[in-house]
Amino acid sequence: MPFKRISQTFSLLLLLTANSTHLLAQPYAFITNQLDNNVAVIDLKTNQVIKSIPVKGKPVGVAVNHQLGKVYISTPEGNGFVVLDINSLQQTQQVKVGGASVGITVSPDGKRLFVADWYENSVAIFNTDDMQLEKKMTVGKSPSGLVVSPDNRWLYVANRMDDTLSQIDLAKLTIRNTTKVGAHPFGISLDKKGERIYSANVESNDVSVLSAQNLKRIARVKVGGRPYALAFALDETLLFVTNQDDNNVSVIDTQTLKEIKIIEVGDKPEGISTHTDDRHIYVANWFDGTVSVIDAKTLSVVDTIETGEGSRAFGDFISR
Repeated sequence: MPFKRISQTFSLLLLLTANSTHLLAQPYAFITNQLDNNVAVIDLKTNQVIKSIPVKGKPVGVAVNHQLGKVYISTPEGNGFVVLDINSLQQTQQVKVGGASVGITVSPDGKRLFVADWYENSVAIFNTDDMQLEKKMTVGKSPSGLVVSPDNRWLYVANRMDDTLSQIDLAKLTIRNTTKVGAHPFGISLDKKGERIYSANVESNDVSVLSAQNLKRIARVKVGGRPYALAFALDETLLFVTNQDDNNVSVIDTQTLKEIKIIEVGDKPEGISTHTDDRHIYVANWFDGTVSVIDAKTLSVVDTIETGEGSRAFGDFISR
């Protein structure tokens, strides 16, 4: 009997040890530092950088595969992207795509990865199991922001130089619809119900709001200078938008579609993502090499984290 209990205890300890790395690894923020050619990893429990992972090719975009425990980093000068393992915090693979990869996203089910090529005007679709190219689709000029619907059926693409958004049918791998928005759309966000899509329009200094079903235009909301990317908080009641030229973040009430607050952050804010607590917003400041942390309840900056030179972090950069 004593031996049986010892054996059971030892088995339990082995199980806990096997899972402890994964448990301790959550959540992280993965911040691409373009000028340093690395990715800073922030432990969101302490808001401290715990590691910088070397990534060649001027890294910009980030997509987290929550199902597989992987992070994909686009490398415009590396002609593709690299794969990071969340548990080991190591680079495990490098994949070539073509010209200059910037926008990158993964489907909610974790099965497909999408990479926008700025120069080739295309989106490459990869199977995440083996990283084999499924298809490369021609879209509008200079595709940037990408987002997939919650049901994994639709891919939305911001075509910056065409001033359009495209909707791609992921069952047929064909473009279903393309609609004009503001000038030079870049970052895009889709609500969790898959009903509304929001586009940050860099040159017209506004956010376009559209129906995700048919890309019918609903509203345009004025924000600051050169809006870049967007993130929701507080059960999607608020939308936060980085304004590059004004060094601040606009806060939009998603019910009234009005700007209700402007929050000063660092120099040239770009990438933005929401903590798993749905309250704290992380903003990468390109010229400062920092990340500003905003409390969505008080609408104020509560922390600033030094990350590295050229912090951009375009995309979904927080693991859960």
